[in-house]
Amino acid sequence: MDMMGLAGTSKHITFLLLCQLGASGPGDGCCVEKTSFPEGASGSPLGPRNLSCYRVSKTDYECSWQYDGPEDNVSHVLWCCFVPPNHTHTGQERCRYFSSGPDRTVQFWEQDGIPVLSKVNFWVESRLGNRTMKSQKISQYLYNWTKTTPPLGHIKVSQSHRQLRMDWNVSEEAGAEVQFRRRMPTTNWTLGDCGPQVNSGSGVLGDIRGSMSESCLCPSENMAQEIQIRRRRRLSSGAPGGPWSDWSMPVCVPPEVLPQAKIKFLVEPLNQGGRRRLTMQGQSPQLAVPEGCRGRPGAQVKKHLVLVRMLSCRCQAQTSKTVPLGKKLNLSGATYDLNVLAKTRFGRSTIQKWHLPAQELTETRALNVSVGGNMTSMQWAAQAPGTTYCLEWQPWFQHRNHTHCTLIVPEEEDPAKMVTHSWSSKPTLEQEECYRITVFASKNPKNPMLWATVLSSYYFGGNASRAGTPRHVSVRNQTGDSVSVEWTASQLSTCPGVLTQYVVRCEAEDGAWESAEWLVPPTKTQVTLDGLRSRVMYKVQVRADTARLPGAWSHPQRFSFEVQISRLSIIFASLGSFASVLLVGSLGYIGLNRAAWHLCPPLPTPCGSTAVEFPGSQGKQAWQWCNPEDFPEVLYPRDALVVEMPGDRGDGTESPQAAPECALDTRRPLETQRQRQVQALSEARRLGLAREDCPRGDLAHVTLPLLLGGVTQGASVLDDLWRTHKTAEPGPPTLGQEA
Repeated sequence: MDMMGLAGTSKHITFLLLCQLGASGPGDGCCVEKTSFPEGASGSPLGPRNLSCYRVSKTDYECSWQYDGPEDNVSHVLWCCFVPPNHTHTGQERCRYFSSGPDRTVQFWEQDGIPVLSKVNFWVESRLGNRTMKSQKISQYLYNWTKTTPPLGHIKVSQSHRQLRMDWNVSEEAGAEVQFRRRMPTTNWTLGDCGPQVNSGSGVLGDIRGSMSESCLCPSENMAQEIQIRRRRRLSSGAPGGPWSDWSMPVCVPPEVLPQAKIKFLVEPLNQGGRRRLTMQGQSPQLAVPEGCRGRPGAQVKKHLVLVRMLSCRCQAQTSKTVPLGKKLNLSGATYDLNVLAKTRFGRSTIQKWHLPAQELTETRALNVSVGGNMTSMQWAAQAPGTTYCLEWQPWFQHRNHTHCTLIVPEEEDPAKMVTHSWSSKPTLEQEECYRITVFASKNPKNPMLWATVLSSYYFGGNASRAGTPRHVSVRNQTGDSVSVEWTASQLSTCPGVLTQYVVRCEAEDGAWESAEWLVPPTKTQVTLDGLRSRVMYKVQVRADTARLPGAWSHPQRFSFEVQISRLSIIFASLGSFASVLLVGSLGYIGLNRAAWHLCPPLPTPCGSTAVEFPGSQGKQAWQWCNPEDFPEVLYPRDALVVEMPGDRGDGTESPQAAPECALDTRRPLETQRQRQVQALSEARRLGLAREDCPRGDLAHVTLPLLLGGVTQGASVLDDLWRTHKTAEPGPPTLGQEA
């Protein structure tokens, strides 16, 4: 209160000072009579605010407020003004104040003279130097306005279906209204409502005997959360029965899904003792937490562990064990699953998985297996006395669910230092398939990480000789005296270490050559047999041998070895023969043509002569020379041969045009003969017998003059004949044509 705002009388100020000197009680209170006080707050943005007064128990009461301003040398005074019961008719108020110094909370009880069943007015004055700042005045019935307490002690948190459930105990009767607020490393506070609480019976935590319980649900997140709870009394009518309680202590919860770890596992090979060293490298992931959870448990991961689970030899008493992350392990050659675990307030969560496959011993150790009827026996070298053995066998290439194992504890030591185990119950190793057999040994069989691999081997059950017989044997010619034999892989080849070799036997059936055998590695299915003779019948067989016994021979494959001729040689020989025939034929053809030219010189072209004419059906028709180029011969006047065709058909009739006599008289001069030839050509043109109308191959149409005597080649004679033909007038016809 601003002292300048009082009534200004020195009497009132003196009374206040005397009241403060003689004040007593929890709040150092003092009662005064109200004379005059200013109404409302001081109007400054600084000073007290949010005043609240309430009952905290049956007889205890409290007022609290907030203050904005300098904290040094500030003092707070709580004023309480009310009308005493015996002054209700006058309405005169009496006031009481409580000085709290720098504290912002004042506690009092009924003995301090504050009525709790009637209305009381409260306000706060904050004094800083010569200034007084005043809060808003509130009116309150203290007995009915009760402030509840926040959740007591530990709050139990559980997680289910992406929701967080919080349970806690309360000392007073249930029926309050509950709220929560939460924040994450990257977000601010978010307010949530838990709803009204009902009487749920006795407490769930058991930390306070006879307490009641309440609960609240809030969402689960993939980040760490800080959660706080507050409560408020709720009347039966549903109206609030008091102010909100203080916020509870922070409840820190980890994320629903923890970040995956990046741990590297390094494995060394099996040593002579049948164990391998496993080293883990890397750091576990760190979680980001809200501000209120730093240094507090709950949101952080408590510790990281590694769960080692032995998948082999499941008949042992304990198959898994948990060790701290980073510990070096010595494991057997069995199959393991390693899970990196993060332990939080919700339990253990797997943040990384790693599978360690089985590893076999580098050296082969003998395993004696015998099967008779439904009795199966195994024998191997014994370890130190007191050792427990785990015998495991499973069909190769099958799921681990088909694995069988048994624990063996020898009762007494064998003089031969051997361990023998026999059983007659199913399953037996009599089926024709591959089995993987492993023997583990341990001095402490209850610890799955103390086993060691003493033997690992493969066994082919049933009749291995019959099942391993090679099939589909084939023979192919390869070179002049050798063949290639091929076959399909034996069934024993699918069982590691069982098949030792193939044996190929070849024998001649004529008895002149003894059988021979070739040894083939188990990884090959082909061999070349050489030193064979042609035109001899052979038979070949193949078998597959194991370390225990030889296999059965395959069905004999017979073949006759024939010398093969190269296809390239055949092609070259054929080409040579063809070329020889072609060359001989060509030379013969050229020789015959030259001989025929000399023996039978060519006759003149029939179409180039007008000596004779052979009509198609009716007689004869003259054929004349068409062009001077068609007759290169030059006729001399001597030894002329004249061929004449009669004009009649032989039946007494004549053609419409009589064929004139066409004879060459050697006694006539050459000029006269030329004239007559020109006349003959003119007549032929008149009759339509041009050169292009004369087929050269038809000798029956024309009458050709055959000239005997000297025939000379001369360009001058042909040129004269051509000029004569061009200048001469066509004469009378010299050739006749029958009708």
